[in-house]
Amino acid sequence: MVFLFLLAALLQEPVSSSLYGPRFLTGEVGGSVTHQCFYSISPANKYDRKYCCRIARSGVCFTIISTTGYISKDYTGRVSLKDIPQNGTFMVTMTDLRSSDTGSYRCGIGITNRDLYVSLNLTVLADAEVLGPTDLVQGMLRGSVTVLCPPSDTQSSKKRFWCKLGRSSCVLIADSDGYVGRSYQGRIFITPQESSGAFKVLINDLRKEDSGLYRCGMEKLSPLVVALQVTTASALPKRPKFLSGTVGGSLSWKCHCDPKGAYEKKYLCRWKEGSCSLLLDADGFVHESYKGRIQIASSDQENGTYVVVLSHLREEDAGWYWCGANNGHTEHTSSVKLHIQKELIKCCISLELK
Repeated sequence: MVFLFLLAALLQEPVSSSLYGPRFLTGEVGGSVTHQCFYSISPANKYDRKYCCRIARSGVCFTIISTTGYISKDYTGRVSLKDIPQNGTFMVTMTDLRSSDTGSYRCGIGITNRDLYVSLNLTVLADAEVLGPTDLVQGMLRGSVTVLCPPSDTQSSKKRFWCKLGRSSCVLIADSDGYVGRSYQGRIFITPQESSGAFKVLINDLRKEDSGLYRCGMEKLSPLVVALQVTTASALPKRPKFLSGTVGGSLSWKCHCDPKGAYEKKYLCRWKEGSCSLLLDADGFVHESYKGRIQIASSDQENGTYVVVLSHLREEDAGWYWCGANNGHTEHTSSVKLHIQKELIKCCISLELK
């Protein structure tokens, strides 16, 4: 049977933003469809009842299936529910779809069908678009994530993009032409294509509102659908996002990464218009224009930190910088913006000039 997934999506927050998923699904007659919900990993959410119900004309939502073992007789043999509490996700799959399955549903968590839920509309058609499943990516508040976008034609010059799914469109956040949305300035980077044709989307300084459904891919090619889940209970410390220095002076800042990570390379790059140019790394590389005035001054492997010092500051040094650590396909990054003020001119003026 054909696996059919998302047509369009919108975050729904009827009770709490700790549960979200697609708002619109489409399936093919005789085929199957999976609705995937994502929830914050708290003890209550992990162990509470998960359910899917169908909304009748009266407004009552009649249970189709739940983790208590109940299955409606009208759906026996063609509906299943799989809960993966360690990932904070559960999936409801309907098979042998019928045109009469078209309607409004809820998938949620709680003792009743009026607790925490996501509403969705299912449309069953004779022919429908086939899309791939959703990938789950998790990150901590103030942390960073790496999304690996699927390989495509390695010779292609098509634009790479990252967008957030809405009611009827996918709102562009960043692309490989240098566009970056206002709220993502300094904290998102779309990497060049690798030899396989794949590329990565790196995002740091994660915020609660970053949770949601996204697409990444290349123009006119089937995109990957990604559910980004930001865990709000974060152990990561708050770090300064802005530092100020004076022309001719120096600045230092501490970079953080997971002390347990087996990193291939630690580095610093300069972010501008959605790209990040390497300035130095722990292996001794230093960009020609920064030689003699930038260094990794110290490193604390136990705490996963290293200190970068930039001296002989210039006005053109102002801007965004990224600390990074590479571990295979994963990049742990954080960003800081430098403000450089002109050197203060010291002078003495006598008020008794005669």
